[in-house]
Amino acid sequence: MKRFVLVGLSSIALSVATFLPATATAPLVRSQNNQMFFSFNSPFISSSEIRGENHLIRVMVLGMSLQDVMVLVPPQMAKFRSITVADETGKMIPAKIERVDRRVAVVFNQPVISGKTIEINFSDTDITMEEGEILLYSVTAKQVGLNAEIPIGTARIQVPPRN
Repeated sequence: MKRFVLVGLSSIALSVATFLPATATAPLVRSQNNQMFFSFNSPFISSSEIRGENHLIRVMVLGMSLQDVMVLVPPQMAKFRSITVADETGKMIPAKIERVDRRVAVVFNQPVISGKTIEINFSDTDITMEEGEILLYSVTAKQVGLNAEIPIGTARIQVPPRN
């Protein structure tokens, strides 16, 4: 019995030891001169902002190409006139855009390849918030080759002073 327990524990330890190196690698890497840099291999929100009456969310596409992006609009967002999607050069990206309640689906006509940045623009917005309050947009995406949405992150937009 004692041997059975030791063999079982050894198997568990070996399994854990082989599993840890694969999962313990962090995207944070230190270089020779002790500077930090990040290594990403999946899409992420690179920035978000308010520009006039427009709310902008930028997503950097990394890893596999993107088939679609889903945005959960904050409840404080009373309305917006339209949504457009452009690349980093300002060129419009053809996509089917649908809104159901607070969820906006952007399905690209052609997958957006890795290395591109997309900008989702909610134009002519009407928000019911005071200066300094924060809007949170939850963003998920579906990558080519995956059957489920993956979380990309939360875009944070702070309401600026009104003139």
